[in-house]
Amino acid sequence: MRRKEFEVRDRAFLEEVLKNAEVGYLAFNGADGWPRITPLSFVFDGRILWHGAMAGERCQSLQADPRATFAAVSVQTYIPSHFTAEEDAAAATVAFQSVQVRGRCGTIEDPAEKCAVLNRLMQKYQPEGRYKNISPEDPLYQKVLSHTGVFALVAEGIIGKCKMLQNKSEAERRKIAAKLEGRGTPADLTMAREILKNLRG
Repeated sequence: MRRKEFEVRDRAFLEEVLKNAEVGYLAFNGADGWPRITPLSFVFDGRILWHGAMAGERCQSLQADPRATFAAVSVQTYIPSHFTAEEDAAAATVAFQSVQVRGRCGTIEDPAEKCAVLNRLMQKYQPEGRYKNISPEDPLYQKVLSHTGVFALVAEGIIGKCKMLQNKSEAERRKIAAKLEGRGTPADLTMAREILKNLRG
């Protein structure tokens, strides 16, 4: 990573980003030699876990070459140039937290483990519940489970990037945090807290 001040290898930070990110992107080698990238709903337990069809280009490509890279961003917000400069467009930037995972993909075959991953996905994306727990013994789920693949990217390398305006002065960071609080979107408020937390840290 060129800008070392943004690089993060702290495991707790990496896991927090992967916990909070709603969508990730899996990059892999296509059968025709061109790179492919696909968005995923996922959970993380030391591995990147997702579900999908057991046929199709992604599945076939990963069977032929299991190497892949996964990226996720948990918090991001655009910071317009006028937050710190009246006319200088170069002052515009984005603040974010991201993680990149490199490894090899495989299929989870054990029915109990498949259901455990699917239940974790449900808990993440439907936290209000109101569904029956997924079980290989439940007739409600037997047909869909026979057509659903569950996959894992086993990490061989993982790195994070945290751009919380570390390259700006304390006064500029405080000013931007105040402007974000004033704009007031949920992402802005989260980012303002993170900027100030990193300032204190």
